[in-house]
Amino acid sequence: MNTVTEASPRGVGVPPPSPPDTSGVPTRRAALLGARVLCVVLALGVWQLLVVTGALPDAAIAAPWDIGRALGSMFADGALWPAIRDTATTWAIGLGLSLAAAVPVGLLLGASGLLYRVSRFSIDFLRSIPPIALIPLVLLQYGATTRMALVLVVFGSLWPVLLQSMYGMHQLDPNLRDMARTYGIGRWHYVRFVVLPSASPFVATGIRVAATMSLLLAIAAQLIGGAPGLGAEMTTYEQGGDVPRMWAVVVVIGLLGILLNRGLLALERRTLRWHSAYRPAAAS
Repeated sequence: MNTVTEASPRGVGVPPPSPPDTSGVPTRRAALLGARVLCVVLALGVWQLLVVTGALPDAAIAAPWDIGRALGSMFADGALWPAIRDTATTWAIGLGLSLAAAVPVGLLLGASGLLYRVSRFSIDFLRSIPPIALIPLVLLQYGATTRMALVLVVFGSLWPVLLQSMYGMHQLDPNLRDMARTYGIGRWHYVRFVVLPSASPFVATGIRVAATMSLLLAIAAQLIGGAPGLGAEMTTYEQGGDVPRMWAVVVVIGLLGILLNRGLLALERRTLRWHSAYRPAAAS
């Protein structure tokens, strides 16, 4: 007796693929967090030991225990809050101004092959000038004010966003451009549904670089130029010989940098979660 077996249609009778096993992910994350905390504790312990034993000069480097006590007292009496507010305000306004100028100009320059080639030399020349070198000139113009710090922040953080916007627009897929032209897509819809999705990963990278650079330039302008903020506070404590408080300001600046970088990374992943580079499958 012959038995005829018919092939089942594609997908019929085939069990769906089992989802990936993620049961060990929380354990691995906890182990990684524990290893990081242990590393920080060991580093602080070695630092404390080197200062206590005199291997590191306590006249220039404070012990972690003294820095912690100084940091607690500074937050308790409110000495740091105005400086943090001034630094955060300078960073936010400077970054916002640079983004408002760099993104549209970069997209415009990247949209034209001629403008892209002609402008590269001027942009490369200007971005090679260290913003710190402009401090004497800006000090003569504006004095030790927040406006002086804003000029340096905008000048330094403008170029990463401008270049990344140019790259993102210049590397737009020609097939997408031709398809939009074939279907007669309007200018606004072309920018919204073709240009921005293609250039946004490049622009996001430029924003993240510019945000970190803006914070560093704001601190440098306050440290060297005397503008109000954390940098000026650090100079005041250094000149007064209060080493623990000076290092406490350094710790606050480092924590601000970490929070800024983590926050921008989380915002970037959330905003661009539709992009292939930010999908979990691609990340794994």
